[in-house]
Amino acid sequence: MTDPVPRSAKSVKSRLDTIHQTDDSSKKLPNLSKVQSHFLVPSEKLDKVTRRVIAPYAQIERKGLKEDETKEGTYLDINRFNIFLEDTIDLDSLFYETANVLKAVTNSSGVFVYIVNKVNNEIVLMSPTTKNPERYEINIPIGEGKIAAAHVAATKEYLLIEDVQRDRRFAEGLKWVDAKVALCMPVIKPDGDCYAVLELYRCHAEPYDQNIVYTVVSVACWAGAAVHQAQARITLQRTAHLNQELRSLLQNYFCDLASIDTMLTDMLAVVKSFIGAMRSSFFIIDKENVGEHLLADMWDDGWSSEKSSIPKKKIKVNLSQEQTPAGLVAKTGESLNVRDAYKDPRFSKEIDPTTGVVVRSCLVSPIVDKNGVIGIVQLTNKTNAQPFDSEDEVIFQVFINYCSLIVHFYNMQQYKIFHENLNKVFRDLMKLHLAPCRHDIDEIMETNGMVLPPHNFKSYNYHISEGSKEDMPGLICYMYVETFADRQFERQNLADFSLTILRCYRSNPYHNAEHAFCFTHTMYLILINNPGYFDFVETAALMLAGLCHDLDHPGYNNNFLSLCKHPLAQMYKSSMLEYHHYFLAKKIVEDKNLLSMLSIADRDRIMQEMKYDILCTDLAVYFQVRAQLTPLLAERSFDWADNSHRKLLKGILMTTSDLSGCCKPFGVAKAIAEAVYEEFYNQGDQEREMGYTPLSMMDRRRSVNQPAEQIQFLSVVVVPCLLLLQNIFPNTSPLTDNCRKTQEAWHEEIEIRGQKLWRQDEAIPRTRSRPLLKVTE
Repeated sequence: MTDPVPRSAKSVKSRLDTIHQTDDSSKKLPNLSKVQSHFLVPSEKLDKVTRRVIAPYAQIERKGLKEDETKEGTYLDINRFNIFLEDTIDLDSLFYETANVLKAVTNSSGVFVYIVNKVNNEIVLMSPTTKNPERYEINIPIGEGKIAAAHVAATKEYLLIEDVQRDRRFAEGLKWVDAKVALCMPVIKPDGDCYAVLELYRCHAEPYDQNIVYTVVSVACWAGAAVHQAQARITLQRTAHLNQELRSLLQNYFCDLASIDTMLTDMLAVVKSFIGAMRSSFFIIDKENVGEHLLADMWDDGWSSEKSSIPKKKIKVNLSQEQTPAGLVAKTGESLNVRDAYKDPRFSKEIDPTTGVVVRSCLVSPIVDKNGVIGIVQLTNKTNAQPFDSEDEVIFQVFINYCSLIVHFYNMQQYKIFHENLNKVFRDLMKLHLAPCRHDIDEIMETNGMVLPPHNFKSYNYHISEGSKEDMPGLICYMYVETFADRQFERQNLADFSLTILRCYRSNPYHNAEHAFCFTHTMYLILINNPGYFDFVETAALMLAGLCHDLDHPGYNNNFLSLCKHPLAQMYKSSMLEYHHYFLAKKIVEDKNLLSMLSIADRDRIMQEMKYDILCTDLAVYFQVRAQLTPLLAERSFDWADNSHRKLLKGILMTTSDLSGCCKPFGVAKAIAEAVYEEFYNQGDQEREMGYTPLSMMDRRRSVNQPAEQIQFLSVVVVPCLLLLQNIFPNTSPLTDNCRKTQEAWHEEIEIRGQKLWRQDEAIPRTRSRPLLKVTE
């Protein structure tokens, strides 16, 4: 990330980069008549200042020059034009000089220049001392009649007065001099605003001819366009600079390098400096407190004379309590430019009660989203004691556009903080209710945290239904100690962990604690019968993942979660349930400090392995793993030293253990299958209520197809998985054998059902097409 540009950096155009006009003395400007170009001016009538000022507007006629004669300099001073385009130019001063040029060109006795003040609806007479900042001394209200210049500013049309003293339209004449003839010319910008009025006059009775009028009109038009472009360029440069400043601040804020208080204080200081305001305030509407009062959090950066960089403290204000500009904008949702608060009847207080500021003028804008006003920004009192103008509004709007991002990000942060704390509350509540009973822990710890297994415990035929389900926690601890937890694990932590995990399983027909135990038992048998192939971390992860692989399973599959737009489907793009199982497993492992005696590296690696192992229980992932492992085994290129090969094998181990219920004796396998179908049918019933047609395996109306569906499932999914594992670990063949016996048993089930159906059909008598009528004599 590059460092942001400092706020002190400013783009300044170098004079060395300007294009200097070269003197080509070998050529002469063509002779153009005044009809062809009204900008042709005899050079002898122009002094040095005149030539410099008129350069942006007119071409200069060069007379009396011989073909080989050289002339020092040119009238077209490009440097002067470049200066005109810079943001440091004083447009009023340059315009006053232009007026004096026209005075010389038109052979006038004098000229008055009036600048239009739109805010006060008046024209202001410029002083000849253009460098004096207090040059605006005489103000005349704009209106028709009385004063010629004020009349022109009102009508925006030029005025040619051939006899000033006898013209009854203007009782006060030119007001300042006893002139005989006058030409008042408005300077109109392309947007239609009148920027200034030029008042040329002669003290002798020679009237202005049409050529002079045409020249003055043309120069006034070009001057209006040039002023408009210069003002637009200045505004564009200022907004670009403001954009750069605000982007730098927001970058730090969005990257969590700055707090909301610091960032807002800096941004308010920036916009206050750009516009020249004395104070700035930022309000964020409190949407949570909905009531009769409009509450907001307010940040205020203080007066411009305050040099402290410490962020102002955020305070809560009531915008509906007083008649303030910010309160009015919050209610209406419309921007507000108060030019004189003392004369505005909407505001009854001279001192804003929210900011404590004596408000003379203010610029207030709402921050709006689709739900209405979410924030307000207020600038108060310009440093030059003038009202805020249209250029200030344009620059202020740039700032407002960034403010909407700030408010949304701030609200997101508040929302995030709220829900993070809410999650902590729920997590504490969950820990309270999932905490195992103290008596259960004491009972396990009486036998040192383990329960002695039954005699057939190390057989793949064993199932917990043969014994007591209350022994599951102790047997799990026994399997853990046998495989990985003999050292570096506390027995009480193991007992607490096992009891808590089992309590996290719902009482589903199939995805319940018994299934988790069956999974773990199969994984245990595979690992103890094939020692040394996996290291400590891999073994621990496989055993822990086995017990946790279906934590909090809702009894529905991933497709159903997507169909009903379950929150888990909104959180994860794929393997929604598997990610949820891992998330809960991770939280319980951390809460129980199960891995506290291990190194940080081993802890991190175990959690990474657990995540991969649990995600492999998604059958969609299984088919991908099988497709990659099959060619490796067919070509006999499986390499134990290759970590990617080992990961594929661990995926097959997880799927085998997950489907191991199919590899039990048929009585157990059939009961497990029936539990699976009960879950399937529950989901199918839900889908039918939602208007969908359930799959055949989930359609309760097609329960007769169970045996055939089971044979197909075993052939397509289970047997290929078992054969892959048997290829690597031949001693897992009992799983394959049991699975094939289960297949045969389902075939027999079909034959039995078929015989029953046949006998039932045979037992039903055929109905006749016609009823027999009994004829009575």
